[in-house]
Amino acid sequence: MKNFLFTILGGFLALIVFVLGSLFGEFVNVIKGSQSSQSSSSKLVINEQISASIEATPDIYISYPSFYAKNISDDDKSMINAHFSGILTLVKENGLCTGGAYQTYNEINKEGVNTLSLGSQLACKFSANKLEQYNKLIADIENLIKSSVVKLHLSAINPAFSAEAEAKNQSELKSALSAAATNAAQNLSSDFNKTCTLSELNFGGAGYYHARLAEGGAAAKISAPELKSKNLKASADAKYICK
Repeated sequence: MKNFLFTILGGFLALIVFVLGSLFGEFVNVIKGSQSSQSSSSKLVINEQISASIEATPDIYISYPSFYAKNISDDDKSMINAHFSGILTLVKENGLCTGGAYQTYNEINKEGVNTLSLGSQLACKFSANKLEQYNKLIADIENLIKSSVVKLHLSAINPAFSAEAEAKNQSELKSALSAAATNAAQNLSSDFNKTCTLSELNFGGAGYYHARLAEGGAAAKISAPELKSKNLKASADAKYICK
């Protein structure tokens, strides 16, 4: 009988220990959940647009001289073909421009008559030390078409960046944006009295701004504007986590 009572008492105590253990486990989970909730609610996610700029000097010139003719007659066509064949030869030999082929199109003149016209354009890119070579090309073309119905329209010579300079500018702008984003994290940490870290820096929406590099001049073939340093800007979207 005595052994039986001890057995029942032992089982009862074991049951109590089991129940208390379960309750304690639930209590611990509740505390952890509460702490996790508090931690989550105290975390800040901040989105900022970061801007940066660099100084860069254009390394080439660009110009887009074009050709036109209006009211083309059948008698003009053979001369036009000969002159444009000569233009293409000059362009190829000079090596600074591309293009030069022409297209014809129908146009209604002031009298309402349907006439034939043509248009063509060159794309010229060259370094500062080849300005004289570019001007020689223009002079040779003008001499070639002086007796033609084809007229040359001169485009301003403007500063620009070569493909290599463009790539360098992009790389430097990204480095400047990264540095600005790091500085912004430090400022946010101070402002919110938290530890803010840069989570994402998205260059995808960042604009690389080509401000107009130069104003066109009327005497484009005679002189070109100086290649001066320009301020280039870019922006990127940054995401910060502050705890």
